[in-house]
Amino acid sequence: MRVIDGDSHFLEPLDLWERYIDPQYRERAVHFRKDPTTGEYIMIADGKPMPNYAFSELLGDIAAYGQKEEGRKWGEFDSTLALSPDWQDMNKRCGFLDEEGIDAQVVYPSLALLWEFMLTDPALADAHCRAYNTWAFDLVASHKNRLYPGAHLSLRDPQLAVRELQRIAKLGGRTAFVAAIPIDGKSFGHPDYDPVWAVAQELDISISIHISFHLQYPGSAWYQDRVPGMMYLSMSVPQDPRLALATMMFDGVFERFPTLRVATVEAKSGWVGEWIERLDYHYGYQGHHSRMKRPASEYFARNIWISADPEEKMLPHVVQFAGDDKFFIGSDYPHGEGFTHPIHKARQLLSATLPAASVEKILGANAARFYGI
Repeated sequence: MRVIDGDSHFLEPLDLWERYIDPQYRERAVHFRKDPTTGEYIMIADGKPMPNYAFSELLGDIAAYGQKEEGRKWGEFDSTLALSPDWQDMNKRCGFLDEEGIDAQVVYPSLALLWEFMLTDPALADAHCRAYNTWAFDLVASHKNRLYPGAHLSLRDPQLAVRELQRIAKLGGRTAFVAAIPIDGKSFGHPDYDPVWAVAQELDISISIHISFHLQYPGSAWYQDRVPGMMYLSMSVPQDPRLALATMMFDGVFERFPTLRVATVEAKSGWVGEWIERLDYHYGYQGHHSRMKRPASEYFARNIWISADPEEKMLPHVVQFAGDDKFFIGSDYPHGEGFTHPIHKARQLLSATLPAASVEKILGANAARFYGI
């Protein structure tokens, strides 16, 4: 059986966008500098510093794999680890996969999950995505049958997104991720985005809705008087992919594009049972207020996959409710909130409840089918 880690992350070098972005955008590119007073790194995007949260703590988290298991708390992670060039050594990454019994890994960015909400100029956002994608596919060129970049796609200009999807396909890309951030108050099912979903379906590229840092996350209205801190934000941001997916279903995306494959990534899985059940219930007597033509459970069975955490105690029960062919595991390596020994832990958890055939699907076959790898 081929074991697949469906959600991991690159650690981009801090000068990636300055080096790879189109020359006309270089002065506005995301870059990082040290605060002369504190000595800590600050992220600058389009000339503006990241608001409200200490970037140095976020920088520490993205390379803190295993540190919470050693007893370290948020804010105590060693941020200097993220600066090591070893993170761009794909031979070393594959050595980690060998140690963990992982045959293939889908790899999303880290720093690119932090700046997208700050880049509101569609052309600038697209230029940053193109720069990252070029770097990522170059990085895995010698390991492309084992490491699969999740290409970055901005939806701020759908026509630019279509162009980048076409380029991604030529690079060998199998999935593109969109940040789970509302843009200009539009549903992901808005007709403006139909060209993007149409080309993704045509090119057989799956769409991953990944959590992304931003300040208008669900629940933020409760803390307009102060910044609540990372625990509250971390609990709230995973709701974004669930809501984004619901808008696609509600507004008929899966009717218009019946073979489109979409997954929520890094948003856990325990919510899926309640989500399907509630949508099916309301569709029964309120479905005429949507563009849905069938119950949510049917769209889920046909179009939707879920990336789950290896230690989720609810996962076996949700699988029993919703079926064993739509869930896969993501380690979140090398982030601090990631899971050490993910395959061992997931196998142990799942095997206590589910038959061996279901466990094998969740550890490999389902991710292979969603990502087309």
